[in-house]
Amino acid sequence: MKRTLKRGMSSLAILGAAGAALMGAAGPAGVAKAAGFSDVPGSHWAYDMVMWSQENGVTSGYPDGTFRPTQAVTESEFLVMLVRAYPEKTIGEKKAGEPWYTPYYKVASDAGWPVANQPEQKITRGQVARLMAAVMGQSLAETEAVQLVLDKGLAQGKAGSPGVAGFAPNDALSRAEAQTFLYRLKQQTTSGSVPAAAEKPDKPAKAEAGIRLQGVAIGEAESKVTELLGQPARKDVTGHSMSWYIYNSDYKRYAQIGIAGGRVVALYSNSEGWQFEAGDTQGLKGLKSRADQLWGKGEAAGNQLVSYQAQGSRVLLFLDSHENGAVDGVMLQDKAYFDGVKSSGLSEAVLSATEQEIFDLTNAFRVKKGLKPLTWNDKAATAARLHSQDMAKRNYFEHETPDGLSAGDRMAAQGLKEYRTWGENIAAGYDDAIEAYNGWINSAGHRANILKSSFTTLGIGVALGSDKSEYQSYFTQNFYTPR
Repeated sequence: MKRTLKRGMSSLAILGAAGAALMGAAGPAGVAKAAGFSDVPGSHWAYDMVMWSQENGVTSGYPDGTFRPTQAVTESEFLVMLVRAYPEKTIGEKKAGEPWYTPYYKVASDAGWPVANQPEQKITRGQVARLMAAVMGQSLAETEAVQLVLDKGLAQGKAGSPGVAGFAPNDALSRAEAQTFLYRLKQQTTSGSVPAAAEKPDKPAKAEAGIRLQGVAIGEAESKVTELLGQPARKDVTGHSMSWYIYNSDYKRYAQIGIAGGRVVALYSNSEGWQFEAGDTQGLKGLKSRADQLWGKGEAAGNQLVSYQAQGSRVLLFLDSHENGAVDGVMLQDKAYFDGVKSSGLSEAVLSATEQEIFDLTNAFRVKKGLKPLTWNDKAATAARLHSQDMAKRNYFEHETPDGLSAGDRMAAQGLKEYRTWGENIAAGYDDAIEAYNGWINSAGHRANILKSSFTTLGIGVALGSDKSEYQSYFTQNFYTPR
């Protein structure tokens, strides 16, 4: 079985009465797949970057299901990708008679980015290096810009050739190369927050003693947790030799407290109740802009995660790319404990706990966005679990089975035949509930299902990959609203 960091996702939503008629004539409507181009298989060198780009709305494929990774990119096309990679950039309205790309050139002009104003011309790798340098706050000639991106690790020479000449600055930029450059640029610029030209020195980290969730801090005794919060709703087994104490009676203050050896080794929440220093009343609000002041410079992993070190603890900020990179949730880990324990990832023992945690995380997110929480649906969960198991067993990743059964068919087989609306999210390759949830909320189609106000119930099924499956894990969410 391949164990991979490659992730797959897909989402589907169907309306009951209208959807049934459409399904009979033309098949399910509303599919928003975030995995798979016929010419970018999982083995392609740029697969992960292309998937990241599609997931985050930077670019998309063609109607025939291809991505065309070797196709050259024009200046206007790259400029659109660059602007979309930084959604905080405000794009003005196109005036009547103006070319479609005019608003993007206006963004470049306002930002001082060096463009040649040749929208239909193929852009070269050297020109792109200058644009990347400008995003990092430096106005450089082409040779210096190429050297900068090489030094920063944003690109390599073609076929491993060293130096500026090996970078091939006069070669046209391909679509696959464009996604790779943008992905690495986003990592360099701390998940979309463009730094000033001169980097400021890191500030010393503050002690983690000020970091508390519902009054609980790392290192405290289990008895202190139950004294403050009462007995948990569940004690979920994990792959880290610890248990998550789940507090879900109030989704506005949802919390997971990690206990090992009778003490707190981890904290997680995507809700209220965080205190990051003495006297802190803001919690998650504005945390991304405060984080560097609290803990020094962080390390970004794509546009969804930034990690910090805080004197014995690791602080992980899970970001929401649909809210300009605001912090959605935080995990605090006892660094010594997690560095000393090898994670076993998902296993049969933790599957049920993972399903329940995804359910709780989904509801906490809905409540945070002003929606009602969903209720657990055993029949939908059975349908979801069987679908995850089937995808693993027969090595496919689709809403529709090889036998042609839809999510609606599968739920109907469990007795859910009368519905007003239903939907499905699937994902694969994640290690735990928090990762899968964070991936879904950062993907437009999946997020839409999670935040659909007309959904009332939810069932979740998780399965391990098989020796023949591409992914190590499979996740399915089945949303269902009865008539």
